[in-house]
Amino acid sequence: MDITAPPSKRARKSPFLDEDITGIRAILSDEFDEDIALIKAHSCQLETKQQLQAVIQELSQKLPHFQHLKRVQDRSVLICPSSELGISQSLEQHLEQFAFSEHVLRALCQGVRVVEVPERMPRLRVQYEKTLKHWPCKFHPNHYSESLRNGSNFSSAQRTFHKRMGQLLVRLSRDVNANRPVGICVDPRQPSIVSIAGTGEVCKPHEHCCMMLVDFVARSQEGGATQTEVIFTEDAKGETTLRGIPKAYYDYLMNNEDCKDLTFGAEKARECKEANPVQGADNLAKFGPYLCTGYDVYLLQEPCLMCSMALVHSRAKRVFFVKNSDNGALATRFQLHSVRELNHHYEVFQFTAEENEDLT
Repeated sequence: MDITAPPSKRARKSPFLDEDITGIRAILSDEFDEDIALIKAHSCQLETKQQLQAVIQELSQKLPHFQHLKRVQDRSVLICPSSELGISQSLEQHLEQFAFSEHVLRALCQGVRVVEVPERMPRLRVQYEKTLKHWPCKFHPNHYSESLRNGSNFSSAQRTFHKRMGQLLVRLSRDVNANRPVGICVDPRQPSIVSIAGTGEVCKPHEHCCMMLVDFVARSQEGGATQTEVIFTEDAKGETTLRGIPKAYYDYLMNNEDCKDLTFGAEKARECKEANPVQGADNLAKFGPYLCTGYDVYLLQEPCLMCSMALVHSRAKRVFFVKNSDNGALATRFQLHSVRELNHHYEVFQFTAEENEDLT
């Protein structure tokens, strides 16, 4: 993907008022959202079904193409992509290079025609149903991927909490941070607010909201590298720490009646990471907090490439955002979370101004 390209046409305009946030949609990679491209392929029409076994046996050995497709449709057999044939080269001339037996070669050259077939295997059922119009395709349903697309991956309670965090971002930006970007990090196990950060009125070029949020999470683990004049909440005695939450945000939330039920604080760093790990649990439950491992990150603004990579390095579990950014790296210009070569991937969701259409 070209991160210098103009914003994607499919990036939706985001809600701005907290009361407008009513839905959540997953930002899936192009292989889920786009129609599967078609390629041209040569096929033949066998005279009898008795020829199938010998033809398929030799084809699979000499031309092992189309692993994502069913090689046979009725008596029609896929032979090879049309692009493999040289200029002015006939199919028979092309096949002679592979030393087919005489009777198989003769069968492959009967009733030859060019057909359009899907270029790759479908990832979702809606894609699979479209490919069937062209050629039978192999398909292995992934129920979780389907749930991401139709919005059923969250329970009703989870969805309500996520939307509440999105609405809270808008309020904190408006009432506390002079309409500048704000971010919230949450430990989803309780759930509990671990850290809150916002872009300052005067800040260094790298001190984006997301970068500050990750640094404040590190503060809750007795780390953090940024020198800041922000006053943080004093710790109360207990198993959690409020070190990652600036006092201005904490006081605002504690003074609002509709926020009194929220839980605040991060689990304190464990002295021994290997002590009594929970069997079958994720790394957060096993070893305690490490940067954003297992945490959900909520952002008012879609993060840029620098901030999106910071979330990769800090091992965030899920990222939610409200507004698209001109230089956004998760939906607008790029989809960093879909780059397979990265050693960590988080899920990405955007708050919307309409309920998920597929939910019942």
